[in-house]
Amino acid sequence: MSIHIPHSPDEDLRPTVVVAEGLLNPRGLCRQPDGSLLLVEAGSGHPDAPFSGRISRLRPSPGSPGAYLAPKPVARGYRSMNMQVRMLRDEIMGLSDVACADGRCLASLTDYVDGSRVLDLGQDPPAPVFHSRGNLNALCFHPGRRTWLSVKPDTNQVVEFDDRGERVVAQIPDMDQGQDAVPVTLVHEPTTGAVLVSLFSGERRLDPTRQGIDFVERAGRVIRVWPEDGSIQPLVDGLQLPTGLAFTPGGGLLVLELCRALLQPLDAQWQGEARHGGFERFSGRLLHCDLASGTVRVLATGLDTPSNLCLLDDAVLVSEGMGLHGRPLPLPGGGTVPLDGRIRRVSLQGYL
Repeated sequence: MSIHIPHSPDEDLRPTVVVAEGLLNPRGLCRQPDGSLLLVEAGSGHPDAPFSGRISRLRPSPGSPGAYLAPKPVARGYRSMNMQVRMLRDEIMGLSDVACADGRCLASLTDYVDGSRVLDLGQDPPAPVFHSRGNLNALCFHPGRRTWLSVKPDTNQVVEFDDRGERVVAQIPDMDQGQDAVPVTLVHEPTTGAVLVSLFSGERRLDPTRQGIDFVERAGRVIRVWPEDGSIQPLVDGLQLPTGLAFTPGGGLLVLELCRALLQPLDAQWQGEARHGGFERFSGRLLHCDLASGTVRVLATGLDTPSNLCLLDDAVLVSEGMGLHGRPLPLPGGGTVPLDGRIRRVSLQGYL
């Protein structure tokens, strides 16, 4: 069944609470057997802090269910790349994801200077186990193939890593209006052996008056990709800039939408005043898609540029706050607030 996201899906807003803040572009999260979290942060994006990317551990707060102690760095000093001049949007690249499976914990790092790589967190300091070129944006272990997979947004590829190196398993074609597909996240689907991939949908660059924000509205998708032959099947369409994906134990698919609209790019005229920075701030959503019935529900709104999901026993964690750390952001009700990275806990009672 293919699911189309309606313009106004039914809402069933779940309780949310911020469990960590003061973070520098938080991205991937991974829960450990002891209940702690591994977190990667892409860094501040400030030119005077080019190596502010870090990997941290958050331990549960004793006596406070669902809360965590302050993050403790496990490793730091990773390249943080501010892409504002190139993209005219508030995008920071660097550490992108962390995943644990098959006795290993790996983290992906995009580095256009020294080369992108996948790091083994079981070594101290973390050491590269796979090398790549371009943007590595997510990690996923495939238990049937016993390999690791990633997506490369800048080349529209799904790639697989094993002891022999990197192999392209799927080349994703352009979207309906000729824009790049821009895959950003992938998850293994246990029932099919495929991986699901979110397609952000790239900028068209056709209208010179909309540089940095010339995107097709609601063109984002989720597709199934079979690694054995690279075949692709549409699964969900009508999404607005989808990012993170996660499966619930009952087979429901959680999907993040980055924002509601594109506006106020960070062009050459920007002098540091409060702007949205390309993506409308505090307008992201968390959706639940029932893959059997096609039912779609909105579980959370008002998220600030959410990127990654981490499933817990009764909730899901959402990474928020993308861009130049500390710069002023316009609030929906007026006023401004400094850009800050945070982790939000969204209750999933009734959706597990």
